[in-house]
Order: sequence, then C-alpha cells, then structure tokens
Amino acid sequence: MTYKETIDSILNIANAHLFVETTGYGNISDISVPDNEEPPNYPYVFLNPIDCNLDRQAFEVNLNLIAMTQVFDTESDELSGQDLMIQILSDIISEYTNKTDDPLFDIITPVSVTPFKERFSDDVVGATAALTIRYGKAINGCDTPFSS
Repeated sequence: MTYKETIDSILNIANAHLFVETTGYGNISDISVPDNEEPPNYPYVFLNPIDCNLDRQAFEVNLNLIAMTQVFDTESDELSGQDLMIQILSDIISEYTNKTDDPLFDIITPVSVTPFKERFSDDVVGATAALTIRYGKAINGCDTPFSS
C-alpha cells in the first residue's frame, strides 16, 4: 500500500458515505473557501496529512480526518452536529478497516477524536480524528530501482 493508495481509499470511502456531501484533502488552510467560490455542501469531510514514518518494520501515515457541518448558533445544534460528525468519522474508520483485507494493514487504536466549533468561511462544528495508519512493509533494498 502506498501513500497515495491510502489517501485515495479513505477519500473514496468518505465519498461513498450517504451523509457526506463534500470531501477534500490538503492543508488546514485549504478548508477556507475563497470569497469567489461557493461554500462546500455539508457535511464536509477533509483529510489533512501530518507526516509519514518509514522504518525497518513498517510504513506509517499520520492524518487528521475532519468531519464538519454547519449549524445554527444553539448549544443543542452544536452538540447534535458534533455527535453526527463523530458518528461519520466512526463509520469511515470502520469501513476502511473492514474493507482492507491486507494482513499487513492496521489502524492504530485507540483513535483520538476531538470535537470542535470553528469559524472557517462558515460557522461549523465537527470533530477531528487523529489517525495513524500502519502498513507492515519494511524498508527493503530488494525493491529499489537501483542497479547493483
């Protein structure tokens, strides 16, 4: 499994979720919608890469999986919105884990999920899941494109 395959599979699962309207990938600053564009349809799932680790035992990708929705400015709406976004994150993580039948693949648990209320281009609530995806393929000199 490569970095791109990891990102693509998470985004494909998020796009297939019946409640998710928009998905995105990139830096946190990419969440902001420029004034000349339409705001995203909500719920909006955004994948924010943190880093990758390569060692002799595995390849690890650290990501923030963010789910957000726009709500009215009441405490009840805020809590309901956060609850739904946490469930969407749980659905995506569960589907990703269940659809990946490679025995070398693992999502490190527990997954830390942090609810939030933010002002990007819109007032939104949601949650961020800090994911570490581990693929048990060691750094291997046998598979490199170098001549001997």
